[in-house]
Amino acid sequence: MADAMLGRLTRWLRMLGYDTAYEKLITDEGLIERSLHEDRWLLTRDRYLARRKIIRGRCLLVVSDHLDEQLRELRRDLHLILEPSEQRPFRCANCNAIPIPVAARQVVDLVPPYVARHHDRFAQCPSCRQVYWPGTHWEAVVGRLSAIRNMAVDRSA
Repeated sequence: MADAMLGRLTRWLRMLGYDTAYEKLITDEGLIERSLHEDRWLLTRDRYLARRKIIRGRCLLVVSDHLDEQLRELRRDLHLILEPSEQRPFRCANCNAIPIPVAARQVVDLVPPYVARHHDRFAQCPSCRQVYWPGTHWEAVVGRLSAIRNMAVDRSA
């Protein structure tokens, strides 16, 4: 469960396959209640919220406001694996559902013409209908994650 200050981090965690709940408009009490009820870790940038006794041991204060450093914090503190995995299929960055493979003909009208001509593997979110394909954006995501992992190794040397 991520608080409203961690929307960008939420999208990246979902792309990595981590089930990450997020609500932009929710009270601190609502965040705590949902985290406990759904047995989730609470990720927050709010120092006051992180100190609340009821959520101790299930909460991580994310210190940085930079995405790469936030991901390194989660890797260090929660031992998250920062690389895509078939055992942890990617989730819709928008709504957290798991996209399902679809035939190219099913989404040809939903993607840019260039994409429809040059790609044949697609997945679509069953909830919000967002379409995904392994294009240059995904290559950039994987490259950035690799750089983050390598930087963490370099710093520990």
